[in-house]
Amino acid sequence: MQMDMKSKAWIGHLMVLSTILIYSFNTNFMKVLMPAWIGPEGLVFARCTFSAAGFWFISLFMHNQPTQKATKRDILMLMLGGALGMAGNLLLYIRGLSLTGPVDAFVIRTVQPIIVIALSVIFLHAIFTRYKAIGIILGLAGTLYVSIMPHTGVVKDSFSGDILIFISAIFNALFLVLIKPYTLKFNAFYVMKWMSLSAMLITLPFGLKELINAPIFNGTAELHVWLELIYIFIFATMIGYYLNVKALNYISAFVESVYFYLLPVTGATVSILMGLQNFSWHDPIALTLIIIGFIFINKKRKQESP
Repeated sequence: MQMDMKSKAWIGHLMVLSTILIYSFNTNFMKVLMPAWIGPEGLVFARCTFSAAGFWFISLFMHNQPTQKATKRDILMLMLGGALGMAGNLLLYIRGLSLTGPVDAFVIRTVQPIIVIALSVIFLHAIFTRYKAIGIILGLAGTLYVSIMPHTGVVKDSFSGDILIFISAIFNALFLVLIKPYTLKFNAFYVMKWMSLSAMLITLPFGLKELINAPIFNGTAELHVWLELIYIFIFATMIGYYLNVKALNYISAFVESVYFYLLPVTGATVSILMGLQNFSWHDPIALTLIIIGFIFINKKRKQESP
């Protein structure tokens, strides 16, 4: 039984690690597309609409509907999850990304485990160990070190953009804590179709006009632009969000959020390869601190169950 629980936990870890790799490319692709080819709110609305259409279409062919009947309150809570984790999170994050650099965005999102811990302790009575405290401090030290060092490349930093991304991390942390019980009660496709519908309705007034007038539809966009947009729709929006929700069946919201510590490393690597930021000797120092912190965060006390 204990080994079975460990195996299931590893499934959750692999799912979240996959989303981190997906998001590492996604953020950089969005930075390339905005605002030259599409505005931030238009991109958010397009993503939420594609997700809603995709998950509702898939649900037509699925027979694994929830084993227990969903109440009106359940559906409202799922839609609230969509309002927080998709609509609010994406509107703030993508608008912030349009104003600041991708590496700043990766770094700032690493505050999310702190927020999740606070919310989990308050609402879910989660256990907080000294190992997690040490790991978080080291991880934050590494990411803050990256944040305060001067950035080079074709992007500029923006304080207002950084603030918007920080608030989006709060929205996403609230989403992870809120939606966790419902991922155990309903299957991930059922959760995602209601979340996506809510997000589409909320983002419609913000992004419809911007999407209709997006330059990407004027016929001059090159192939790589369309490929990046398709990647954002399929991998980052549908697959990424599905894996995030599904992973909560196997691991806690805190553990899932801890993986955001990897984004400044994986995301920055992609940024450098794409020419959005130049390599800096500060990165290996930050990477060392983050890895040590990550080891501490995943260290368990002997009396803790896996």
